[in-house]
Amino acid sequence: MSHDAVRLDALIKALSHAYDSAFDEALADRSTTRAEFVMLSLLARSPDPMTWQQLEDHMTPFYSPAKLTDAWNGLVAGAWAEDLEGLRAATPEGREVVDELHDEIERIHDDASEGLTDAQIEAAETVVRTMLGNLER
Repeated sequence: MSHDAVRLDALIKALSHAYDSAFDEALADRSTTRAEFVMLSLLARSPDPMTWQQLEDHMTPFYSPAKLTDAWNGLVAGAWAEDLEGLRAATPEGREVVDELHDEIERIHDDASEGLTDAQIEAAETVVRTMLGNLER
């Protein structure tokens, strides 16, 4: 069977781009960035305030020190995070924003999955997992 007619890799890339674009819109609606979202999520999930080193350890190598500093400054400017005597913490407003953005992620997924049956989703998952496994050999 020839797979020339359907390029699943291109479709997967397009779907990933569509998800990213939709989430970028949600971030823009809140005047925030992905780095700020990741940092704020870490702070909001942490049961205790975090040191700067703990934040760096969780976010690097994905983000440079300059990007981390920019993200921190943006969170403080938005009153979504605060410095508590050298420890970093999410504010109640910051925790609310994280919850809203996670709800937005679920909405995006629901929108993308609209009209699909459980069987279709299971079949797509099987195909993608098999393709990943084939490439990991």
